[in-house]
Order: sequence, then C-alpha cells, then structure tokens
Amino acid sequence: MQVSESLCNPQICNYECLDACTRIHGDESPLGFRKESLFPVIDEETCTECLACVRACPLNALSLDGTYELPPVLQAPPKLTISTERPYEVSDILSRMSEADTIFARVQFDSDYEYYHQTEFSGAEYMISKEIPGYSRFEHELSVAAWKLYDSRHSIKRPGIGLDSEADEVGEKSVTDAQLLTEMVRKAGLFFGADLVGIADLNRTWLYTHNRKSEPYNVPESYTRVVVMAIEMDYDAIASSPTFTSAAATGLGYSMMAFIEAELASFIRRMGYNAMTCGNDVGMSVPMAIDAGLGQYGRHGLLITKPYGPRVRIAKVLTDMPLIPDALDLDFAKAVVRFCKICEKCATNCPSQSIPFGKEQTWEGKTKSNNPGIKKWYVNVETCYGFWIANGSECSNCIRSCPYNKKAGFVLRSLMWFVQHTPWLNRFIVKFDDLFGYGKQKSGEKFWKKFR
Repeated sequence: MQVSESLCNPQICNYECLDACTRIHGDESPLGFRKESLFPVIDEETCTECLACVRACPLNALSLDGTYELPPVLQAPPKLTISTERPYEVSDILSRMSEADTIFARVQFDSDYEYYHQTEFSGAEYMISKEIPGYSRFEHELSVAAWKLYDSRHSIKRPGIGLDSEADEVGEKSVTDAQLLTEMVRKAGLFFGADLVGIADLNRTWLYTHNRKSEPYNVPESYTRVVVMAIEMDYDAIASSPTFTSAAATGLGYSMMAFIEAELASFIRRMGYNAMTCGNDVGMSVPMAIDAGLGQYGRHGLLITKPYGPRVRIAKVLTDMPLIPDALDLDFAKAVVRFCKICEKCATNCPSQSIPFGKEQTWEGKTKSNNPGIKKWYVNVETCYGFWIANGSECSNCIRSCPYNKKAGFVLRSLMWFVQHTPWLNRFIVKFDDLFGYGKQKSGEKFWKKFR
C-alpha cells in the first residue's frame, strides 16, 4: 500500500484512513501516524490489503501500488490502419436476403419445400435402432439437450439483476473514448467465453430484411458496429462426424453463442449504449465475421479462422457503441481461396455431395436459400439438410475433413505458413493431409474419455 504525499494532507482531513484501518485491525492496525512523519505510515508485513483505507480516504491519496495509471483493460490500444479492401467480390445483383428464405425457416414455414416440417432429428430413432457406434440414445438426447439455451434465448426478458429484478439495464455513458470502449468490449467478449472477437463497421447488406415468419426486421440506423465472436467446438467430438457426438458439440456451440452474446449485449447496455443479439438470425454471420477480420469463406461456405479452421460457431452483437473496426488479414484470406481451389476434401467427404467441385467460384447457387451476388462456392443446402434428416442429426463432415481443422501446435502453424508463402505446394499439402489420416472419421471414444 502506498501513500501519495502530493495528495495527502492530514491538516484538512479527519484521519479517515486511520479510523477505517482500526475498525478492521483494532489497536494493532498496520496504518498509523508517527511523530517524525506528517503522513500515514503502513506496515507492509501486517497490511492485508483490504483497501479499507483506500475507500475511506477523501483525498484519494492511498493506492494499492502507488501508481495512478489506468489498469490495462482501460488503457487505449494503439491506433490501427484499417483497409477498405475486402477479401470477397460482390456484384450488382447482390441484395439483402430474407431470413424466411434460409433453409431452417423453410423447414418451418415453406410448405413447398421437400422436407417441410421434418426436423434434423427426424431420423434419429431409426438410427438408434441400428445400434451403430456414435448413434446411441445417450448421445442423441445429449445432442438435443445441448440446444436448450440457444432455442430458448428469446425468452430471456428479465432486465434487472439481484434484488432489483425490474431495474433498467441501460447505464450512463461514463466512457466515450472509442479506443477504450473497443478494448473493453474485446476483453468482455473473451471473458464471457468467446475464443475470438472481431469488430466491423456494420454492412447493412448482410442484414436480413425479414425474420423466419416473414415479419420485417427493424435494426435502427444508429447501429453502425457489429461485434463478431467465434466459439471453438471440440476437435475430438467433431472428428466423429456425422455421429450424434459431433452433433452434441454443435448444439453446445450454439448454446454457448446464446450465452456469450446475451452477456456481452448486457455489458454494452450497462455502459450506456444500445445492443442487439444475433445468433443465426438478424444477419448473415460469415460475411460479418470476414468484415471483422476473423477469417475467410471456404469451399464449404463456412468461415475459416487461423486458430481453429472452420471448427467454430459465430455469435454477433449489433450496437451503436463507437467501436474501432479490426484490420483484415488479406494475405490469409487470399491464401484460403487459393488453397480451397486445389483441396476439395470437403466436397469429397460430403455425404450428400452438396459441396461443389472445381476451381471456379460462381455468382449464384442452385436454391432459393442461396443469396446470389457474392463470388464464392455455393453449397446446395437443400440436399445437405436432406442428409441431416436421414442421419438423425447435424453433419460436420466438411469441418472434420478441412485441412485447416487442426489442433493448435506445430502442424497447424506449419500448414498456415506453407499455404500462405508456398502456394505451389498446395497439392502436396493435401496429399500430406490424406497420408497422415487427417480429416478421416474417428471414434468418439477419445472425446468421451475426457469426462471419466
């Protein structure tokens, strides 16, 4: 505990620090006054750092370490140079899409869709009856239960906390500096459980026009930023795809999304700003994540990140908080596209052959659930969903087989370096990946051993 002699002035205070310390420690209090000193003296050996003296001092002359700088979470990070270039191409035919046209909305509301009112778990009982490893009753019920928080996220309405359940959650804007707010939000997202946090200017083209029931969305024009968070899914669970074990990891990832985005939105509101949570609704996740510097589109249509490849789920929070957008790693994004042109492992391992082969990307897909106008590989989500029904749960074979899907370590770091700096070796890298068994289905036994 330190005393700032430039701030301390016992002549104008009532020795509040001494009274506070005595109340805690009695006559043997570590803080006291001596004849030879005008200022309080603290015995560091007996001081318990309870901060009673710090709280009591009316002059703010006492501190824990003697420094008065802002803690790291409140210090402004260095300013970044933001590029306006984007690692994707769009055409004039690109327009905002209705969420009602997405495959999961069509399952609910589109009576013309082949799999209308058939959930991805429709075939589960039949698969359980076959007694195939990875398709047991336990794994099925667990995979469905893992979705509970995500599926009930919109029912969470209580604004207050603790004894004041009716409290207004919106606080005062005591912090307005964009750099400080950006650092706070990033740390808050990581604290709540996100593995990656990125920030982007909100491109309203990526917002859905209507929700799944064809009701208009109303995202205020004041919402100019999106915070995008990626949540890692378990490597060993995804390696068992398309079993129920893999599906459980997917469901848990979605419920983690719901938790993290709700907590972050609450934090933003308490800082005095407005926020809106988005799971797979409100707006398109992958392009927002790319804009936030988290990665790039893969052949499979999923986001590929540096640390986890495509093995992530994406949560989003829209806000009017003045945050600083993240810089993009354009070299990584370009390397991903070059590699995907060569690889094709996700297409080869897709059970429904819904992922296209070939180097050329296109401007539109084959179903109404594809939003045209972005140059990429378009996945046939209708046939993909059809396999989910037959399988009794979600499939993650495209994630499992992607060479970017590696555990953190030397192999992943080496892959990233060679793909980015020696693209002429991409074909060899794919063969290497196959030779060492990466991307092949594994038993879920290794995953379940973690819980013994």
